[in-house]
Amino acid sequence: MTERAGPSHWTWRGAPIDGGPAVIVDVDGVISDGSGRQNLAQDRRWDEFFAACPDDPPLEAAVALVNSLASDIAVVLLTARPWLLLDDTVAWLQAQSVRWDLLILRPPNSGDRSRVYKAAEVENLRKHGFELLCALEDDPRNVEMYTEANVPCVYIHSGYYDR
Repeated sequence: MTERAGPSHWTWRGAPIDGGPAVIVDVDGVISDGSGRQNLAQDRRWDEFFAACPDDPPLEAAVALVNSLASDIAVVLLTARPWLLLDDTVAWLQAQSVRWDLLILRPPNSGDRSRVYKAAEVENLRKHGFELLCALEDDPRNVEMYTEANVPCVYIHSGYYDR
């Protein structure tokens, strides 16, 4: 079978995987504790909000859960972080010893809201041959989107969306 890299904004940790069982994991609020920068999001100061990502501590229980998944299940990190944070995100994942196979950040010049962007990525993942077993997500709007897309979703309460 020929390896397919997928869309240009997909980053593989190693060689591209040609589909199979996968779990989708959000980053901020699921494996990364961004609570210290939520005031910036509430004030819509997005440049500062995203610039502070590398300083987030890990949410250790969620990282342990992700790291404990069977090796034949691909870990797809699907985040609404912008593409310009690729290097910072990969460095953070490495420093925190987070297992991942595919990292998907919001592509350059994408104005899509998180729900629209993530719904499109669910379709891209399926077209690539992934069987989406479940998702871990902290945004209730995305939980609803996953449910509508027939992807079982575990809601992780981060508190980011309480206001």
